[in-house]
Amino acid sequence: MHGNHETSLNGNGEQYLPGANGAAQPEESMPLLPQYEEKYSCFSVAQKTFIIFTAAFASTFSPFSSNIYYPAMNSIAHDLRVTASMMNLTITAYMATRQIFQGLAPTFMGNLSDTAGRRPVYVLCFGIYFCANIGLAIQRNYWVLLAFRALQSTGISATIALSNAVAADIVTSAERGTYLGIASLGSILGPVLGPALGGLISEYWSWYGIFWVLAILSGFVLVAMLLFFPETCRHVVGDGSIPPPPWSRSLLNILSDRRKRREGINMEEEYTRRDELSKKRRIRFPNPLTTLRLLFELPTSLILLANGVSYGAYYAVTSSMPAEFAAIYGLNNLQIGLTYIPIGLGTILSSFTNGWAVDWNFKRIAAKNGSMLRVKNGKQDLTMFPVERARLQIAIPSSITAAICIAAYGWLLHYEGPLWAAILFLFFIGYFMTASYNVMNILIVDLNYDKPATATAANNLLRCFIGAAATATIIPLLEFIGRGKSYTIVAGIWMGITPLSILVYWFGLKWRQVRDTRKVGDIEAR
Repeated sequence: MHGNHETSLNGNGEQYLPGANGAAQPEESMPLLPQYEEKYSCFSVAQKTFIIFTAAFASTFSPFSSNIYYPAMNSIAHDLRVTASMMNLTITAYMATRQIFQGLAPTFMGNLSDTAGRRPVYVLCFGIYFCANIGLAIQRNYWVLLAFRALQSTGISATIALSNAVAADIVTSAERGTYLGIASLGSILGPVLGPALGGLISEYWSWYGIFWVLAILSGFVLVAMLLFFPETCRHVVGDGSIPPPPWSRSLLNILSDRRKRREGINMEEEYTRRDELSKKRRIRFPNPLTTLRLLFELPTSLILLANGVSYGAYYAVTSSMPAEFAAIYGLNNLQIGLTYIPIGLGTILSSFTNGWAVDWNFKRIAAKNGSMLRVKNGKQDLTMFPVERARLQIAIPSSITAAICIAAYGWLLHYEGPLWAAILFLFFIGYFMTASYNVMNILIVDLNYDKPATATAANNLLRCFIGAAATATIIPLLEFIGRGKSYTIVAGIWMGITPLSILVYWFGLKWRQVRDTRKVGDIEAR
């Protein structure tokens, strides 16, 4: 029942909601979204918030590590007796390595997390990352620095994909605007907070202190994951009510089991369900083509490319800030680090305000097209629902606005305008770029709800490749044609890719239905 209106059930047990096609229109007291007969997740709102924030913090380390030593690059180059161009190579090498391993992560780490669970993979990732940071802190050779940066990237690269997979484990499509916005916060804040903290550490300690701080922080997360982070993988714990296997148990799970035994609670049924799930799981050698295939599948491929270009534009701005702000305004390491704070504030504000806007827009379109939104087995079925329009109505205007801000920012730097104006533009770039980026991430998960870790890794594969290319080319481009023209080209490329999103807006539902029909045919043919 929805308000005073009845829903109907077809022969397959699918629940059709009243919508605009001659059906009852939503009243003020009538929910815009279906009332689930089954809970999608047994985790409470407080538990979901804790899980999402923890996963978001963990995902911060990947982009954080890429950017934290931007302000210290001159000091590192001096101590290791190398050129600034060679130092830029370490950034490109880190991002290229991260791009490769974030693409391969779901085929190894991601697929492993779908069978063994999220917790064991998190522990493995942070274990490698912790050791790499120790090596970076004690080395004093450029080539060793390059090697450990590659190892550092290898260890932490899967955390962004894992963060989105964890969110998909515990939240429905109607909640993804808010929760995935929070989950994506880490990957956006990393490039912003990294330079600020790096500038502070390098100014008052030393550049190698940066890696000691990363080692300490990652060690803290590793211990916290072992003690408190619950297993969320639906193939392992279902909706969260099934006890995890021994390798995925946290300290809280152990204490909870002991309490139940003391109280005489019979857990035989829970363990039976766990064993049934375990029999269905098979750890196979992963196929790398699983990720690459998404790069050629409509409509996902177009959204991946559009999102990758937005990420490249963002890196073109942030990676060039140290050189530009030092040359124009004469800022030191600490001051350069602080200039990243405004873009970070825009990022934070955008993640929360646009998360609400995305959820609101989904509900609005659900009320308008309710007959297309079905509930099956307690889950939303988006097969007939225009989720592309629900998401892109927010993403496309945000992308266009962010591109305009980047062009204006470039010409401001070209004429060496006031610092406060540059900082203001950085705030707006952070706000609108994050709005576009987060909504695209949500849509990518919506389009691939059955394999969120793989889809997120395909997203990371393309965006890190484009980000690495942008980082490697922006400084030479600035030196060759100047600031105004360079950033106008960056903005123009972003604007030029926007028609791909418009195509998905109009034809995405049809392409998705063709894709799903083809998949069903392939399964029946086997």
